[in-house]
Amino acid sequence: MTTGTRDGKGRFSRTVDTARRDAAAAALRARGRTFDQIAAELRFSGRAKAYEAVQRAYADIPYEGVEEARRLDLERIDRLIEYCTAVMEREHLTVNNGKVIRHFVGLETDADGIERLDPDGKPIPVFEDVLDDGPGMTAVREIRGLLERRAKMTGYDAPARSRVEFVTEDVIEAEIRKLEAQIGQAKD
Repeated sequence: MTTGTRDGKGRFSRTVDTARRDAAAAALRARGRTFDQIAAELRFSGRAKAYEAVQRAYADIPYEGVEEARRLDLERIDRLIEYCTAVMEREHLTVNNGKVIRHFVGLETDADGIERLDPDGKPIPVFEDVLDDGPGMTAVREIRGLLERRAKMTGYDAPARSRVEFVTEDVIEAEIRKLEAQIGQAKD
């Protein structure tokens, strides 16, 4: 598929086919596809070219459409944050070779604190599942990345504006005279 033709200065210019392909890339992105998946499906040379196509398609959208796309992306980010938060808050068992890892915590006792015995007369061991913090920590990293992306999209991380005032000698002398006048009035 030809993505463009060269103009008189040797630069590529977009064709109708290129614009359609860019729009298809943006539609796939809106459905949650990764840039690698878009590149494979639309036969871009790599994820960077798929990203560029999506950006070109977004640039073609009238401003109102860009705001709608931004709103949809922010909603998607919010849903992903909700999902990752649920993963983070859930307990995860440690599994090794398909088996839940457990550790010994003591022997089973009755209400009076006396060890209970199995039918063979042996004490009954008590085990607890070993919890795995790995999935929760992965979810934390994902949430952090999503929050950073959200902050960039909304301008939340934009540098704060500050006002700089220069105090000159004249300003200081005027303030001193003002304070002296106030002191003089307070003495009267």
